[in-house]
Amino acid sequence: MQEETKASRQANEVEAYEAEDYSIYLHMDGVKCSTAWRLGSSGEDGVLKPDMKAHLANKFSLPKELAERLSIELGYCLDSDGDVAINLLEINRTQAIERGRKVLGKLVRQSKNGACTQQDLLADLKKLSPYFAVSPEDATLLPQAVSALENSEAITPDIHAALERLRRTPGAAADMSPRDKRRAHDKRRQYIVETCCYAWKDAGHPLTYTTFSDGRRGGQRQGILIEFIQTVVGMITVPSHGLSGETIRKDIDRFRDALAREEEEFWAPPEFGNQYT
Repeated sequence: MQEETKASRQANEVEAYEAEDYSIYLHMDGVKCSTAWRLGSSGEDGVLKPDMKAHLANKFSLPKELAERLSIELGYCLDSDGDVAINLLEINRTQAIERGRKVLGKLVRQSKNGACTQQDLLADLKKLSPYFAVSPEDATLLPQAVSALENSEAITPDIHAALERLRRTPGAAADMSPRDKRRAHDKRRQYIVETCCYAWKDAGHPLTYTTFSDGRRGGQRQGILIEFIQTVVGMITVPSHGLSGETIRKDIDRFRDALAREEEEFWAPPEFGNQYT
């Protein structure tokens, strides 16, 4: 009777667990970047060398103190040990569990049909996570299956059984891919362009760009601000190269929109009845 009550309680817990749906936000700083930034911990003077700062100051009418501050703030963006460029990506619990079940179903079929090697099976299994396991016991199932596969000379019936058990256990092996992979973009680029825009604005220069037609839709972006950002990017990439002009344009527009909202909120008129007389 006691065992039946315990089993019933566990079934109710699983049912309640499966009814929940929520998201978590993981730090995924390993998101693949389209640009090879010169990452590393910078010193007190930032990431730019003295001749680089002098070049920016002379060519773009940037006050020396702003060039110094730009170097330091760019260093924050490129600090491989810091949290400046954190990529918080949404992982939906229900979707992650369902994707994990589908992956396991595929792995079970492939392993039984001899359609995958032991190493391929192990690699795919290691991509899953026990993060959403119902209990500590369930959270051990995936590591156990991985360990059994690593220590086996072949894909045995016991390993098939372990995969089946994983597939039937809610949350024991979830696929932690982001909910929206389109948001998995290079945040460092955005922060670097914004840092350049702040320095440009503080120097009293307008946040503008121009467009000329080169036969392609939308044309190419140019102007002194674009050139400034491209110059900075060339200084902090390995090997040195620039960004797409259209990409920079979008980041500048995003910065200007955010700045306009901040200024509108700051300068908002007082609420009715609270005006000074």
